[in-house]
Amino acid sequence: MTIKTGDRIPEVSVNVVRNGKTETVPSSSLFKGRKVVLFAVPGAFTPTCSLKHLPSYIDGADAFAKRGVDLLCLAVNDAFV
Repeated sequence: MTIKTGDRIPEVSVNVVRNGKTETVPSSSLFKGRKVVLFAVPGAFTPTCSLKHLPSYIDGADAFAKRGVDLLCLAVNDAFV
């Protein structure tokens, strides 16, 4: 499935880690009332993802925040990674 700018994200359950606790939430609760840049990495904390994929998002985080845009990173690992 390809998601284009402006598309709605299909409703799915998502495991989210907040303050060290994992909870399952509907995807709509992650996006409702927010502008979001959603990006994904193949594996959390892998050398390629940590060194190649994430740095540009981390470097640009303040610029996104100043424009009222939140960054969400999706990884397909289990919640304990």
